Formats: sequence, C-alpha cells, structure tokens
Amino acid sequence: MEFVQRIAESRNVPTDHLVVQYLERKTKAVDRGSKARRSLGNLYALYVVAEDYLAGRQSRFTDLLSRMRAMPFGSKLQNHPLDNRLNDEFARSMGVDGELLPIKAGLVQGAKSRSISQNLLTHGGSDPTAVASLIVEVIDTYVSLITEKQAGALEEIEAIAGLADLRAFFEEAFAAKADARLFEVSSYVLLAEHYRHQKLWMGTAEDQITEHALKLFKTGRTNANDGGIDFVLKPAGRFFQVTETLDFGKYFLDLDKVNRFPITFVVKTELSPSEALTKIKADAVKSGKFAQKDIEIYISLFEEIITLTKLRALLENVPAANYASIKAELTLQFQLEYGLLD
Repeated sequence: MEFVQRIAESRNVPTDHLVVQYLERKTKAVDRGSKARRSLGNLYALYVVAEDYLAGRQSRFTDLLSRMRAMPFGSKLQNHPLDNRLNDEFARSMGVDGELLPIKAGLVQGAKSRSISQNLLTHGGSDPTAVASLIVEVIDTYVSLITEKQAGALEEIEAIAGLADLRAFFEEAFAAKADARLFEVSSYVLLAEHYRHQKLWMGTAEDQITEHALKLFKTGRTNANDGGIDFVLKPAGRFFQVTETLDFGKYFLDLDKVNRFPITFVVKTELSPSEALTKIKADAVKSGKFAQKDIEIYISLFEEIITLTKLRALLENVPAANYASIKAELTLQFQLEYGLLD
C-alpha cells in the first residue's frame, strides 16, 4: 500500500524488508475496492510486541492480550494471534521460519510472555527501532483509515432520504469493485426483508399444523470462522453462503464443510442463476478433478443461486413505505459488523 511505502521511506526502512512486505499485504483492505477482509488480530499482536520493544519491556501474555482487546474493534479478540496464528501466517506469506518469525515465547517472573523477534527487526541490516516504530505507525494509520471508511458507510446510510437513495446505496454495494462486507451485509438486509413477508406452515401431525413467519439470521461477521455459513433461514432450515467468485472449488469446499448439506449461494455476478450454475458445472468438468457422478452430486446440493439479477428484482419490489425500516436495519447490521456495539 502507498501509505506503508511512505512510512517505510520516512523511517529509512527498506521497502523490501519482510515486515514492510507483510504489512502491505495485511493492509490491502483499506482500499474500497479490495476483497481483502479486515482481520486485525495478527496486526494487533504484532503491534503490542513492537510497542514493548520500543518501551524496553517484556509484558506478560495476559497483559498483551488485554492491550489488544482495548484497541479499536479488538474487544472480541482471542489469544490465537499471540500463540501461533501470527507466526503461522507470516511463515506462509513470507516464506520464512525460525528466528525470522515475529513472535518469540518467553517468561516474565514465571508468567508466560511474548516478545518480538530481534532477528526480524534487524533483518537485512535494518535499524530495529526504526522497524518497530514503522509497525506501530503503519497499524495506527491503517486503523484510522478503516475507521474513517466505516464512519463514511454509516454516514451514507444516514443520508438515505427515500426509496431512490436506498436503491442507489444497494447499487453501490452490487458494484464489481465494492468492498466484500458491503455486499454481504447489504444482501443480508435485502433478503431478510424479502423473507420476513413470507410464512411457512409446519407441524408434527396433520392436525397440529401451525403458521410460522420466516426469519433470516446472520451468523457472524464477514471475516468470521463460520464454517461456510453466512445466513440461516428459520424455521425452513436453509443455509446461505455469500461469495464473489464463480470458482467451482470454493463452492464444493463450502458444501463439504457442512457435510454436503444443501446451500443457497448468494453470488455477486451479473450472470443469471442458471448461467452461473452452468458455468460452475462446466468449469468443474473441464478441470478433470472430479468424476462426473461426484460433480452431479455437488450440483444437486445447490438449493438455489441468488445473483444480482434476483437481488435487483427484490429491490425494485420494496414498497416505499418500507424504506425506513430497511435503512434502520442497514445501520444496525453495519454497527454490528464494525464492532461498534461490542
């Protein structure tokens, strides 16, 4: 990212330093059009051990985790980044191991602690204080930028003054380069509005049939480890997964994650549902990775494909009187997504 390069140059840290390269990869989500997810856990783990280095101290593990949780959007962070997740990701993305991994385990007065790798800070003959300072400045800048963008999204919702503005907001979410979470949250709100006007009749016996209103639930945030399920429709028991790709491998993996339970896929594509399914099947056949019978099994598990074609049709059918409730739901879901209600 340009701001990472600028900070590196201002601190005389080589732009090919491992830390600079890693931070560039991790801060891609600052771009509005990026599909990268804003995962902050590993960045915050790197941040607090860099802070310790600059302060000349080594903190207990629990104190480091508390400081991470006190940072913006960090209240629900767990211990994994400090334990192994940061090191694992750094090893995979940068192709290094051993003493060049960021987090080093240790003890402080008999308590578990973590510190930053001196070998990583001095890699390539770099000034370790400059590299540690770069880490802190880059992450502070990144958090500031994404906070501004999140505030901007909420301001856009607040500015919605009628059905025309509402439709314009959704069209922005449907744009090819729109942020991934903008599409997921917006598609959820639109589908939730659609299903809440429908009913299902169920019962354990013929004379015990009762009416149930359909309700769509969002299972977590866009970067959550949700096992491949983004929405659940109750009481119908339908699973929904939101995606921006037509890669058949991704769909088949999602189906495997839920033991091949049928899934409704919400796909950001201008193709019609039938065209999307045809392409997915054709690509799977062309790859030669699966037997024909297995491909047929996977394709049969596509309960429905919802593309932009259907989402736009749902949007067109929203009554003018309902725009205020949809606006309120958009506000709530974005606040939840950004951790503003944690």
